[in-house]
Amino acid sequence: MELRKEGRTVVVYERATQDDYLDCFGEPEKIGKIGTNIEDFKCSWLVVKALELWHYGKDNPADVSKIKALYHELNLQGIFFEYEAKNYDRLTSSIKAIPRKPVQAVLKSFLAKIYKRKK
Repeated sequence: MELRKEGRTVVVYERATQDDYLDCFGEPEKIGKIGTNIEDFKCSWLVVKALELWHYGKDNPADVSKIKALYHELNLQGIFFEYEAKNYDRLTSSIKAIPRKPVQAVLKSFLAKIYKRKK
């Protein structure tokens, strides 16, 4: 039973990896479709491998600097600030909708402690 389970896992994993590869590099006329993993935001084997190869998850200061430079190039700091503000507004509205004032007070206090925190 265990061998069958392991064998199935190996086959499923290998097939999924091949599907990810063919989705990007396969010829549409041979595979019968135009791949859309990138457009569909799929976490494919290729994107994981690209992160691995492009310095992500390595403790070498030069590798870390390259990833941080990419973050700056993509303006992730600005995108985060936008996200944080919108999320704060959404959470504030949700808290105001809670009928019990003591619960609102606790949640508002907690949110105030974590919103725009620096450490």
